[in-house]
Amino acid sequence: MLIEVFGPGCAKCETLLKHAKHAIDQSGGDHQVVKISDYAVMAARGILSTPALAVDGQLKFQGKVLSSGEILTLLKG
Repeated sequence: MLIEVFGPGCAKCETLLKHAKHAIDQSGGDHQVVKISDYAVMAARGILSTPALAVDGQLKFQGKVLSSGEILTLLKG
């Protein structure tokens, strides 16, 4: 499973990245986290507000820092 975290590198984006990595550690699954900071890529994906999170190419949330528990729920669901 591919988890993408979108953001320019602000504190909220870095917190979301940290939470995503923590959720992956807890899930025990075979997941990959990628941080995307390129504005052109974000615009092409329809991201209007950062931080944003996508799972397997599907945008799940934007403009919100999810907790590691919320991300873990996404990974299991």
